[in-house]
Amino acid sequence: MTSHHWPETRSAGGILSVNPEENQFWWNANHVLVPYCTSDSWSGTRVEPDEESQFSFMGAAVVRQVVEDLLPLGLQNASLLLLAGSSAGGTGVMLNLDPIAGLLHMGYGLTHITVRGVSDSGWFLDRAPYSQDGHSLAPLDAVKKGIRLWQGQVPLECQACYPSEPWRCYFGYRAYPTLSSPLFVFQWLFDEAQMTADNVGAPVTKQQWDYIHQMGDSLRSSFHNVSAVFAPSCISHSVLTKKDWQSIKIDEISLPQALRCWEMSHPHQNGTLLRDAPLALKVARNMVRSGRVATEAPPSRRRKANGSNRGKKKKETRARLRRASASCSHHLIERCSWPQCNHSCPRLTNPFTGQEMDFIELLKSFGLDMMSVANALGIDIHTLNNMDHEELLNLLTQRA
Repeated sequence: MTSHHWPETRSAGGILSVNPEENQFWWNANHVLVPYCTSDSWSGTRVEPDEESQFSFMGAAVVRQVVEDLLPLGLQNASLLLLAGSSAGGTGVMLNLDPIAGLLHMGYGLTHITVRGVSDSGWFLDRAPYSQDGHSLAPLDAVKKGIRLWQGQVPLECQACYPSEPWRCYFGYRAYPTLSSPLFVFQWLFDEAQMTADNVGAPVTKQQWDYIHQMGDSLRSSFHNVSAVFAPSCISHSVLTKKDWQSIKIDEISLPQALRCWEMSHPHQNGTLLRDAPLALKVARNMVRSGRVATEAPPSRRRKANGSNRGKKKKETRARLRRASASCSHHLIERCSWPQCNHSCPRLTNPFTGQEMDFIELLKSFGLDMMSVANALGIDIHTLNNMDHEELLNLLTQRA
């Protein structure tokens, strides 16, 4: 909760990288990194400490002030503001998305700025914990206590839905239906922070794996009304600012490609996509045909048109662009329900040895009878034990 020991400068990877090889779509955007130091999921409005808390919690005030400070630096002339956050920051995106849109649109009259959010690993569930100890609160009780300590802010629409239970707004699947601003959700189906909150521990027993498997099912079902989501069947936590973020794929579509597709599916009014709509339309078509997304927006072109034709052509182009971009994928949820059944999952290590876990070893830790697995796959146990990792994974995911 202090910046006293921070370095003078720091670099960030992933979506904040300025390297086009690492961040092919947003490397030349204006990036602002706001380190997390408020311990309140960016929701606090408590300016003065009281008897219960010796601290101030001003996460929501920090977000608002950062946005206001950026206005004279060029934000007031922007066409798009993308709020992105990981873990507690992912929850903070959902809590601040509509308030920031209201601040810009109604507070400052900057209706030309589209405000959108990307929540990374912040879609937490209020589940009954796997086990309870005397040293920690259940997630639901912790959030309830936190809101009181922080004087936590929640979006007005969400508060209207849950006037006596504002804690519900801190769980993504409950808050999402109340949001009016576009939101893209990235969530590992077996999130390590959720496991920690559920007190399940490092999974080494069949009972733990059964509980974790149910968590994946619960997360998957919670996305039924989410329009933009990327949910790999992996055990991990957060991804947006990791240097290898573009290696994460579902059905051969990478996370950056899905994000770009989502961005293009809702072009902002004064942004590049509408200003250069014919070129952007060609980009979208190529993206659909090739299964990838263009690495940069097309250059501006001047076009002559009379006033009556210009408006008509713009509407037609918008419609064509929406149809073309709708053909790409930004709603990707892993079909396979096995933890770690995605080829691009971050590698797991054995909690006792620290060594990377062999896939057969991982399957055994699920509590599976390997002879039964071999019989189900139509192979003998010797073949199963000696099968290549990728080949075995292909067989299992085909049967999922």
